[in-house]
Amino acid sequence: MTPKSPAAGWPVPPIDEKLRVRLANGARLRAAMIEQIERGQEPQTTYRVEWLRETAKEIVLVVAKSGERFNARFPEDAFSLADARDAVATARTMLLAMSGQGDA
Repeated sequence: MTPKSPAAGWPVPPIDEKLRVRLANGARLRAAMIEQIERGQEPQTTYRVEWLRETAKEIVLVVAKSGERFNARFPEDAFSLADARDAVATARTMLLAMSGQGDA
């Protein structure tokens, strides 16, 4: 049997020319941020950088709350920072699989 890729958890809009232009702009802005980081610079504050920081904070809070639920459910075990990192790494793997990039 061939393993199935996980289905996206959100509807994927059709890619028309307008969306293609917006996606290309996002890719360009991400590339600029990566270049700044690789040069050891803090990415300049833009709407995209702020969105990334806010979203990262939300992800950390979701993982922390999940850890609290884990601790309440399994009193013989304890959620750790290593568990949080594993959860985020697993989510990354799932996102990469959805995008067809594998373990890149």
